[in-house]
Amino acid sequence: MTAARTGVSFEAILARIGNGLREAARWGLRGVMALVIIFMAGVIAVVTAAVGLVIAAIAVLLRLTGARPKAAGQPGETQQGPADGITLDAHRTARGWTVE
Repeated sequence: MTAARTGVSFEAILARIGNGLREAARWGLRGVMALVIIFMAGVIAVVTAAVGLVIAAIAVLLRLTGARPKAAGQPGETQQGPADGITLDAHRTARGWTVE
C-alpha cells in the first residue's frame, strides 16, 4: 500500500490560522467578561458600603440634633399628663407585669 502525499494549500493554512485566531478571541472575550464581572461586583460592594456609612452618619446626626425633653421646673413648660391626673404604676411580678 502506498500513501500519496498531498500538497498543503494556501487556503488550508489560512483556514487553520483563522480558526486559531477565532479560538483566541473567544478565550480573550471570556477573560474580559470575567474581569468585568469581578470589577462590577467590587464596585457594587464599595457603593453598598458607602451608602451604609451615609445612612449611619445621618442616623447619628439625627440622634445628636433631635429635640430633647425639657427638665421639670423649667420656665415656660406646661405640665402634660392625663386629664384626670391619674398616674399608673407598673411593677414586675412572678406572673408578668402588673399595673396599679
